[in-house]
Amino acid sequence: MIYRIILCCACIIGSSLLKAQNEDLINKEYNYQTLSPYLKKLVDTFLLDQMPIGKNLSDILSDQTSIRSKTRLAQALLFRNGIGDLEKATYVLNWILSHQHKDETKRIFGSWKTNVINDRLDENWREFIGCDLIIILENYRNLLPPYLTSSIENSIYLAAKGAYARNVGAEYTNISIMSSFLLDYVGSLKKDSLLSKAGLKKAKEIFNLYHSNKSFSEFNSPTYYGVSMIGLALWRKYAVHDDIKKMGVILENNLWNETVTFYHPNLKNMAGPYFRAYGMDMQQYFSIIGLWISIALEDETKAPMPPGNGPKYGEMSNISSILHLGLSISKTVLDQLNNPNRKIFLHKVIPNKYKGDSLKMVTMRMDEHWMMGGLWGNLRKWEQIKSGTIHWLNKNSEINWVMILGDGKTNVKIADKKMDIYPSQEKIQSVELFIYASDQNPETFKNKNWLLPTIQLKLKTQLKKFTAVKVDDLIDLEKIGVSENIKNIYRITFEIPDTWESNIKLLSIKPTRLKKVND
Repeated sequence: MIYRIILCCACIIGSSLLKAQNEDLINKEYNYQTLSPYLKKLVDTFLLDQMPIGKNLSDILSDQTSIRSKTRLAQALLFRNGIGDLEKATYVLNWILSHQHKDETKRIFGSWKTNVINDRLDENWREFIGCDLIIILENYRNLLPPYLTSSIENSIYLAAKGAYARNVGAEYTNISIMSSFLLDYVGSLKKDSLLSKAGLKKAKEIFNLYHSNKSFSEFNSPTYYGVSMIGLALWRKYAVHDDIKKMGVILENNLWNETVTFYHPNLKNMAGPYFRAYGMDMQQYFSIIGLWISIALEDETKAPMPPGNGPKYGEMSNISSILHLGLSISKTVLDQLNNPNRKIFLHKVIPNKYKGDSLKMVTMRMDEHWMMGGLWGNLRKWEQIKSGTIHWLNKNSEINWVMILGDGKTNVKIADKKMDIYPSQEKIQSVELFIYASDQNPETFKNKNWLLPTIQLKLKTQLKKFTAVKVDDLIDLEKIGVSENIKNIYRITFEIPDTWESNIKLLSIKPTRLKKVND
């Protein structure tokens, strides 16, 4: 039986690798001196944010600062390698290494503090910081003092041993991908076959889980797709075991294909539903897949990111890791990222361990001017989950949206250019949706035909009672997983009678693009 599984995995790797190679991959390597003006601007802006002019390193390395972001500061300083950058990076790295958890009796062993004080005891920092340190070793071993490279090696060994003990599951996509790499790399470095074998085993589990339904469990996440892409690029570039390298090429290519399927170049956003998201508009908050796309397009006018600083700017620290790893993308995907005239309908089954169905259903429709998506089978209550989404452009070419939060109360599907919303369980008392449009007001929602300047949202429902309340409080926005600094969000609450059956549709929403803009 084991022989058959290994043989099957080998066959998939062989056929998938051939397919990836036939897709005419474009591979780009980067160094600071030859960066385009746009990419150099992104790097310089990140460095200035991390090291403001006139600040000393002792001020920057405060008790409150993110230790993970400072690992990437060290990377970026070494990448730029200007006057004094090596000395600064050395100082920062010594500081980072001093804040690792080293008590082997503790669950957090091998990880790093998130901050010197108010440490969140996050086990994922093993993978985040450990992988960043490996990038530094691979690129700057001969530049750093020998004592420091030795200290880094010992530090990532502790991280790998902690990761081995934790043994994160393949369904935790972004962390498991990085964990398998950390185990493989450090196992080889320290000649620890236990770690090496665990890394290969985990990589195969991730690979096989993906191929069970051609999707990752942490599906359609504007932030964590970007982290997974970094992890797979680590497989491609620095993995020791040849099978992991090959699987990295395949899965990285597949993740780009999955990303571009949900990406709308005209709206500069990913269509929903989102299994994990910190907002609804990638032009209003920083997402890591948005950073990857921006680097691939290398055109500020097309970049799905906010200009300058903004919500979740900390994610920009990933630019250092990405530029060290380089870009590997097919010409087909790059062409699609540049093609705004897209019409797609998609139905996909996702293996996922969130509370609810083990195989969840995703439906998505994309038109030239709008897009919408729905999630069926989720019972987990979490603000990062967006079970239903509709996006469109307003008259100022800004994103407006409708969102159904992942509160475990609804099943959402897209069919016939409309969104259908059902109860996911018996006896729910209400269903909520949130709508953001800069020019809406309470009068907009008085009937079931919501007319906005560029779009009509037509509701069909037997529910009689509903209210519209404005949501502007920052705490309320955090509760619904919206990071953007925006105003004029409304919560629409529909009351559900006690007699309502769970198989009866609650409401439908049909978007229609208006030929004439209403003022």
